[in-house]
Amino acid sequence: MAKYPDPVYYPAWLDSNGGIKDGEYRTFKLPQGMRLGDFVITLCVSRDSMPQLLNPAGNLTATKQLASGTWVSAVMFRYDGEWNLRNGDSVRWRVPGGGGASIANYVYRGAETRDIPITPFHEVKEYANVSEVPLNSPAGNTTLFLALTEAKNLTHVRFPEGVTSHKPPLQGSFGEFQLLIHSGDMPGTGSTGFGKVLFDTTVPAASVITIKIPGDPNGQGVWVLGDPVASVLGKTTYLL
Repeated sequence: MAKYPDPVYYPAWLDSNGGIKDGEYRTFKLPQGMRLGDFVITLCVSRDSMPQLLNPAGNLTATKQLASGTWVSAVMFRYDGEWNLRNGDSVRWRVPGGGGASIANYVYRGAETRDIPITPFHEVKEYANVSEVPLNSPAGNTTLFLALTEAKNLTHVRFPEGVTSHKPPLQGSFGEFQLLIHSGDMPGTGSTGFGKVLFDTTVPAASVITIKIPGDPNGQGVWVLGDPVASVLGKTTYLL
């Protein structure tokens, strides 16, 4: 029987991939280098209809329709090898009626996979006609932030200091608008927001999604060092 690795305090981002898919059924292979016990968040964004997860089966999918009309669906699962995935290490979504949709997979290593949250969406906030948005409060041993925008000419998104931005964002086209999914993460939980996400133009629609990545559940607080409320030396935080 395979032994899964023990969780670590701050699960680390391993890799991500994604792309635009057409047709009713969308299959996208997971990133290379996967290991047993890795933690996967798969996301499907559709303009026309609510996405449905087909593979892996038996997982609880969270779905939200944004004010712009766009559908966002996501699921978290532990990677148990190809035997637990049809289509050869791939996720598979169904978008009834077809239409434009984008799929993204985010992989973390060292997460506590025995304590997967019921819903991937810890917090979703939406904005209209903005050039910057406040970042949600960090939550979890590691926090994944997704900034989704729908605009005609947005070319750059910048996360605040302290958030590690991942490789180039996923892009898609929804009619006259371009969809941009930019991701970044940081360790720790915060009591307040952590700066702003900046855009290089005003966007008609933007949302920030916070996803908690669970880590080693040793019962100790996991704060963002320097948080003015939650991480105070001598009160909640001690240097060893």
